[in-house]
Amino acid sequence: MIRENDINIERDVNIHLENRKVSRKFFWFIWVVFAVVSMTKNCYNGSLASIVSEGVLTKSQTGTITAIFYLVYTPFQILGGILSDKYSPERMIKIGLIGAVIANTTIFFNQNYYIMLGAWAFNGIIQFGIWPSVFKIFSSQLVRSERSQMSFYISFSATAGVLISYIIAAMIPDWRYNFAVSAVFLLACVVGLHIFEKYLNPYMKWDAKEIKDDSSKKKTDVSVMKVFVASGFFFMLFGMILSVTVSQTRATLTSVMLVENYDTVAPSLGNILTAVMILAGLAGNLIAGKFMKKVKNEVGFIVIIAIAKIPFLLACTMVGTFPVSIMITMLSVVACLESASDLTKTYYTMHFTKYGLSGTAAGILNAGSAFSYMVAAYVMPRIVEEFGWHSLLVLLPILIGIAILSFCIIIKCFGKFKKSAI
Repeated sequence: MIRENDINIERDVNIHLENRKVSRKFFWFIWVVFAVVSMTKNCYNGSLASIVSEGVLTKSQTGTITAIFYLVYTPFQILGGILSDKYSPERMIKIGLIGAVIANTTIFFNQNYYIMLGAWAFNGIIQFGIWPSVFKIFSSQLVRSERSQMSFYISFSATAGVLISYIIAAMIPDWRYNFAVSAVFLLACVVGLHIFEKYLNPYMKWDAKEIKDDSSKKKTDVSVMKVFVASGFFFMLFGMILSVTVSQTRATLTSVMLVENYDTVAPSLGNILTAVMILAGLAGNLIAGKFMKKVKNEVGFIVIIAIAKIPFLLACTMVGTFPVSIMITMLSVVACLESASDLTKTYYTMHFTKYGLSGTAAGILNAGSAFSYMVAAYVMPRIVEEFGWHSLLVLLPILIGIAILSFCIIIKCFGKFKKSAI
């Protein structure tokens, strides 16, 4: 099939698919790619225990490697978001995949501390455009009528990647093979994406027709700052950083908290608890997905979810007093609500597509999440060490309360933002 205005998916940006069958094929391929990326990002964390036990690195060295990844990953997500709106998202993804192959291959062949530190820092930098570009694809390149549905399905991709990483870690004889398997999977994604691009080129259409048919809703010449101010984006970002800090703290420290506060809980509970929390998160996605079609204001829905979390977080302050089964139930409900909130934020970000800023918004919000991971990993454990578990557990609902105030400020202006073009 040859068209008059030939499109090259690796070069052109404002393009989209109108063939549903082709669009769905492309989405599921991107879904797999992002699952693989999520799997490979988790392979280092999954190797930490073995790395330390074998004496390859010290605990402080492994912590430094984790820290440096997020230190570079956070600011580069902002850059990746901006670039994904200006350049081909497929090309951005390919760059990230090839760079990740190099990083994982390097660590497989060389376990010198400084080599690993440099390779993982490089991995954090080179993945600057993957998530913003993935978001750009399903928010603006797929068939328009199915974009909302696909934003629901993509929420399961990262979870699937984490589950695969645990399965692989359980099967391989040596932790180094985590990086070898990751490199092979990533390389397969590069080849698959290259083939898919050639297949998709004839089916791609210019966005001009879409803009012309819906000129009242499309306005891509408005300044980025004006769009973000009108939508209340910066209040959303601040609230999200606080809420993700709480969720990541829960995910990171729950196992340690239960082991230290209940004599009957063994360290092996950590693996079981991880599986329980993952299942709770999946349930949260499914429940939220059923409500999203009826939600008129995503920010308002996030507020409702956040308010619902507070009593369960307060109940967690009774750790050591309540039976462990009740504590796990409370934490599972929190995980379920957190997952529902994350999905709602994805729908929120979709509204920047009509201004050509979905990649920028996704990149900045993802940078905020990465910053929250650093806070959860390095600030929260120190609060526990200095003041104890009770102080930390009291702090979490306070942070959610502040996040709620931030979200409430923008409920009304976001409602207006959705209904009218700037």
